[in-house]
Amino acid sequence: MNRVLGIVSATLVILTVFFSSSPAGAGQSEGWLKDYENIRVGVPAQLAPLVSIENGQAEGLDVDLMKKFTRGLPAEIVWKPCGSWLNCLQAIKDKEIDVLSSVSYSVERNQFMDFTQSYWSMPWAAISLSSPQSNSGSIGLAQLKNSKVGVVKGYSITSQLSQLSGIQLVQVDGIREGMSLLRSSTVDYYVDSLPMLVHQLQERPLPGSELSVIDDAKGEKLYLAIRDDWQPLVMALNRGIDSVTENERRQLRQKWYGFQLEQGWSNEELLDIAMKVGSIVLLVIVGFVIWNSRLRKEIKLRKAAERRIRHIATHDELTGLPNRNLMQDRLEQTLNQNERTGKPFAVLFLDLDGFKKINDDFGHNYGDELLIHAAQRMSTLLRRSDTVCRHGGDEFVIILPTANTTGSALAVSRKLVVQLAKPYKVKKKTLEISVSIGVAVYPKHGKSTDDLLRSADKAMYRAKAAGKNDVRLAGDDG
Repeated sequence: MNRVLGIVSATLVILTVFFSSSPAGAGQSEGWLKDYENIRVGVPAQLAPLVSIENGQAEGLDVDLMKKFTRGLPAEIVWKPCGSWLNCLQAIKDKEIDVLSSVSYSVERNQFMDFTQSYWSMPWAAISLSSPQSNSGSIGLAQLKNSKVGVVKGYSITSQLSQLSGIQLVQVDGIREGMSLLRSSTVDYYVDSLPMLVHQLQERPLPGSELSVIDDAKGEKLYLAIRDDWQPLVMALNRGIDSVTENERRQLRQKWYGFQLEQGWSNEELLDIAMKVGSIVLLVIVGFVIWNSRLRKEIKLRKAAERRIRHIATHDELTGLPNRNLMQDRLEQTLNQNERTGKPFAVLFLDLDGFKKINDDFGHNYGDELLIHAAQRMSTLLRRSDTVCRHGGDEFVIILPTANTTGSALAVSRKLVVQLAKPYKVKKKTLEISVSIGVAVYPKHGKSTDDLLRSADKAMYRAKAAGKNDVRLAGDDG
């Protein structure tokens, strides 16, 4: 366990260094900001205790955090109401606001907005009226199957909910409408973030209700979303996020929640909730949720941390594909297995043509997004038994363990050439690249991992020399 904690600490140090901007970058972003007097931050309706307008003043957790994130910036923060959550997403897309807080990352949203690093974490939760399925303080998404579920339009969890069998989604403009549908039994569950649901119950207790954390829902990490033409502001806000101390975060949690979300809750914090709410009914509801889920959640957090460490060690951070270390391991396993069976298999070495020009013309932001799209496209074109890895930069390696003939390996390669050359939509631009592929087949072109990779690499360079956007077989000079 000490070793795991040591790895976690080292990982956090590395990430902190990675996200810290250089002095040169700091000067560029601050110089850019001097041209703008105001930064307009959207205020969605019904998002308390995260952000709201009360008596003409913005208040909430995000408001206090933004004050800390923007310490020292020359521009003034202007809090601008933007309506429903869906309308606020459209507002940043239309450049009517410059920043939106408490946003979950998605590839779709990244088409029209940029993201800072994550600044907070907030679990999803479901509230129901005496449902027999949610009696342990936490539930899984699968337990919402065959139910009517209310959720705010535009929430990132909507896509996850829509994939459940038999579910009927009732999309609402805000939490008050969702809670009203629950009170009238129009829906079986209403889903929102845990702090917002607790806040609503503080304002208007709901006797007989059960509140449950959703264990396996994605999108708990929150980011600041920035209009996609204000990249220097992302750099400035990342520095501000790094500057907030753990003690400052702890104080804000106590101010706006009265209890801890990340690492369980203490009895003193439960008492603090009861004092604020002044409701025995709500104390029983929240206390029951917290008491039953505390140990399970802490165990899940530890296991999740260990899984993340293993994933970081074996996968590419940008694309999520297996990295060079995991590729080497899988290639050795395939080689050992096929040595026993005597069956051939194929290794493909890929290099994206024209990628450097896109990086130079549009910047690394576009290049990174293009790599993500290309990696996803490769994965969809291959079988589950195949492995696609990011070898480094714009180079990829694909292992085809069931390609027992040269013809089948070349057929897969030609399909990749055709499909990867189709245009990519990155943010608002249409980008085009092609791919050069070298193919090596075991045992004809090599009997070791190094020999196979070397043969495929040489064949790939012959494809590039011949004009790119093509396939070459190892040992084939034609």
